Amino acid sequence: MKRWNLVISLLTASVFLFAMSASARPPKKNMNNSRLAEIEIKSPLDAKTIEDAGGIFDHYRGPKAHVYLLQEDFEQLRARGFSMQWLPEERVEQGRLDTYHENAEIETQFIAWAAAYPTLFSYQSIGNSVQGRPMWVGMVSDNVGLDEPEIEVKYIGAMHGDELTGLENCMKLIDTLLTGYGINAELTEMADDYEIYILPLMNPDGRNVGTLGQRFNANGQDLNRDFPDRCWDSTNTAAGREIETAHVMDFTASRNFVISANFHGGEVVANYPWDSNYNGSSVFSPSPENALFYQLALSYAQENPTMYNHSNFPPDGTTNGAEWYHVSGGMQDWNYVWMGDKEVTMEISYTKSGPEAALDSLWRENRQSMISYLQMAREGVRGVVTDAETGNPVRANVMLANIPYVTHSSTLHGEYYRMLLAGTYSLTFSAPGYVSQVVNNVNVVGGTPTILDIQLNPAPRAEIAVVPNTISEAVPVCDTYDVNIAIQNTGDAALTWSASELSFGATNYGAGVGGGRWIDSRVAAGGPIYNWVDISTIGTQIAFSSDDQNLGPFALGFSFPFYGTNFTQIRVAANGWLSFTSSATGATSYTNLTLPATAAPENILACWWDDLSPQRTGTNIRRWTNNVDSFVVSYQNVQSFANSGLYNFEVILKSDGSITYQYASMGTNRLESATIGMQNSDKMKGVNVVYNAAYIVNNLAIKFCPAPAVQTVPPSGNVAIGSQQNVILRLSSCCLPDGPSSTMLRLTSNDPVTPVLDVPVTIDAGGNLPPTAVSDLTITIESGNVHLNWSVAENADFYSVWSSTSWPPTIGNATQIGTTPSTEFVTPVSENLLEYYFVVSEQ
Repeated sequence: MKRWNLVISLLTASVFLFAMSASARPPKKNMNNSRLAEIEIKSPLDAKTIEDAGGIFDHYRGPKAHVYLLQEDFEQLRARGFSMQWLPEERVEQGRLDTYHENAEIETQFIAWAAAYPTLFSYQSIGNSVQGRPMWVGMVSDNVGLDEPEIEVKYIGAMHGDELTGLENCMKLIDTLLTGYGINAELTEMADDYEIYILPLMNPDGRNVGTLGQRFNANGQDLNRDFPDRCWDSTNTAAGREIETAHVMDFTASRNFVISANFHGGEVVANYPWDSNYNGSSVFSPSPENALFYQLALSYAQENPTMYNHSNFPPDGTTNGAEWYHVSGGMQDWNYVWMGDKEVTMEISYTKSGPEAALDSLWRENRQSMISYLQMAREGVRGVVTDAETGNPVRANVMLANIPYVTHSSTLHGEYYRMLLAGTYSLTFSAPGYVSQVVNNVNVVGGTPTILDIQLNPAPRAEIAVVPNTISEAVPVCDTYDVNIAIQNTGDAALTWSASELSFGATNYGAGVGGGRWIDSRVAAGGPIYNWVDISTIGTQIAFSSDDQNLGPFALGFSFPFYGTNFTQIRVAANGWLSFTSSATGATSYTNLTLPATAAPENILACWWDDLSPQRTGTNIRRWTNNVDSFVVSYQNVQSFANSGLYNFEVILKSDGSITYQYASMGTNRLESATIGMQNSDKMKGVNVVYNAAYIVNNLAIKFCPAPAVQTVPPSGNVAIGSQQNVILRLSSCCLPDGPSSTMLRLTSNDPVTPVLDVPVTIDAGGNLPPTAVSDLTITIESGNVHLNWSVAENADFYSVWSSTSWPPTIGNATQIGTTPSTEFVTPVSENLLEYYFVVSEQ
């Protein structure tokens, strides 16, 4: 292999660090119609240029690389001066692939093994491919019916559907382990000490294409370019990835793998991290544990004479991945960064799917390599992490020095396996809710694992509780009602909390993001009443001369509160929205979005946000104010830009902060392409009624209420150890239907065990209100009796007296101890109680 001059490599890296953003991963292309081309590579810069153009490297034997390209990308690169040619299409040789397994045959073989070796072998599908084929994973261990504290390892074959030699070697390894158990001491010891998971065929759809299969999955994507990448795609989520990638990510996260490998064809070399770097260049890119990864790769290569003596990868058949050629989105880097799993990529055959006669010799070359590589998982430190007080297992991070890529102990048993070469190390053990523990001078001897059990002490922590823990109250229609609640800290560290409303709603009413609610006139009890305000003759015309104008500002005639800010003027946009501040035009004006959205105009009232053309003949847009408490903007007979919709709608603002949208005749065309809602100035809070969906009908009113249905006063706080904070829970029935509605008060805190606590709340809009407590109750104790006194309450016939041992007293925790028509009540003191809370309510 050609190794580039170090000075050139560093200069190239500098150029790309200035020229590229680390988040700019090239867009994915469907490569199902791609072909292999041979391209001459003269520098690492050439390799990066090819990758940016959409090329996917198959293998690289400097100075020639085999690259998958689409026709248009081939022409683009040739026009830039690359020396390149298409490679001839592969032909099926006589007898080729006769013994390569199809996906259904893997299932059949797994069923047979499970029947023949019920205690040694089990299998599962970790999910289906794009075209619905199961992805079969087999597991070999001494007792597959139990999840034991054992070393977990993983092999994956054929993530490229035309590289099938790894598939067959994975199948042969399973057979070797099963037939050798109890006979071969080395194999028996492995099955006793390990859980060996093998996915022979990661890309069953690619395997199913033609006789030879294809590299890409059914969507034309290279699965070994689809994983999260520390440099180019650093969000560790399965969302938005190919389904096969997502299944492997989810399966890997469900286990606690120590070591892994994935198998490929087309070259013979053991390739170790990093595959990727921040400048996207093909240069030597060592990981923080380069010595360990090199030794892992060497443990495989040295048992395989063809690999070890390969002249292109001197001196020992191993290579740093990025030094060979740069790959972003590779599986091995992802395993190390996010799973703590040490993975090496094994290229095991010069041909991707060799002739039938070569499969046995290929297995013999790789048999001991596959076994010796897994045995490396025993090197280093192992032990069990438990809770020092309870002895229960703890899921902990095990960090080497300051390297951020941690391994983990298992949740079920607490066992961990930290691979290390011989030497002396410092390890840090940490877990949420526990005091971290640093162990220095951990001595590791090659060939013998160091046993290090760890007991972690629980850290002082805040513990949140709420009294009462459920709330149900009647609230007058479109009014508020205050309830006293206590936020308690029963832990041994200070508590910090904040409150929010958990969004809730149903058909034709709902909540926004960050506060604010809406309800429409189809809610018979509690919804607004449609009552079109006709200003077609009394309002001032707003004349648009083009379809994306934004006119104003226009005076409201009063001060209007909107998300905590008062406004006295407003702008009117051609595309069905108003704003107190935004003068946006062009694409920002006509491209409707789900609200809230950072790309949308700020302080927007989106009554019918779509691409409209109010400058056309027949449109009548007017504004009107009474200069006291009402402002109206009316759009009548406004057409959509596409000339298929014809709409009539209006916005009504009241000085109390209420907002109503009304819709008269909205026609029958283009009714599923608009946004209805609003958002605030920083675009973080807003209400979205509908976005590009069926919703609107004629003669409809939508009312918006600025306050959440549930909020605390204050909205956040701090509670000392063993204390409580008494707060007001303010319930609002505005924009709720009459009758009971259920929601949640969400409390977010620094309690590590319960960081989010949801308190059920029921608001009965217009229901029977609770009795009103007297406001001047006094309590005195004389001669063993409690004397309660209060003033006469207007319209009270008698008074109900309640006692409780909890604060605040509620219907749920209080007991009625009597009634009286007078303003005094006497009750004995109980010798068993130290605290009393009393409530006297009017009846």
